[in-house]
Amino acid sequence: MDPYGVLGIRPSAGRDEIELAYKGRRSQYHPDRYAQSDAETQAWATGKMQEINQAYAVVSDPEARFRFDRAQAHEPVRPEPPPQAAPTPRATLKDALQGLAFNAASPFERVFVAPHIPLKKLRGALGSYGHDLRPQDVVALIDDTFFGGAREGVLITEAQIRYKATPFDSTDTRLLGCLSAITAKGKYVYIQDERYAVLNMPDQRDLKLLFEAVARYLQVRS
Repeated sequence: MDPYGVLGIRPSAGRDEIELAYKGRRSQYHPDRYAQSDAETQAWATGKMQEINQAYAVVSDPEARFRFDRAQAHEPVRPEPPPQAAPTPRATLKDALQGLAFNAASPFERVFVAPHIPLKKLRGALGSYGHDLRPQDVVALIDDTFFGGAREGVLITEAQIRYKATPFDSTDTRLLGCLSAITAKGKYVYIQDERYAVLNMPDQRDLKLLFEAVARYLQVRS
């Protein structure tokens, strides 16, 4: 029993605080107040009054109070359980994209994730707008060409995303570490609220699936 808790007082409470608390509790739970109640209620009030009297006996007696306080001070402290670890993010973007199921039956299969990027498409994309990249740097490729040469579209590495719209356009490169949001809505890809790419050839469900996975990875990593 914690006498301080029973009486509702501080462990450092002085004599006046103890007396006021005791009188208040005694008035609240004295069995005489429940004389007209049923037997169960009377028994409950009697038990509460006994507990209050025991608590008062401890805190009103300097020696008994000292023994209780000393026993509490030597009571071993229960260690708090360690905080639950946050989910460990995937180590790499390549790992985070594994297991995505794209629509391989579509005649316009255009979205690929390493290591399942067709070598011919990879060479076409690198030759067009990835001259400084190595084949092993590419974790995802989106082919936006009609005949499947992959010379226009999107390349994604661990560090950046590149988009080339036509053979005559310059490459638009963004660093993934600087992005807070990337989404695909239909054939459009948005970075933050800015339209970044227009991809006409891929299955739009595949685009949504890919960029949702990229966005989740970026969110966890940030």
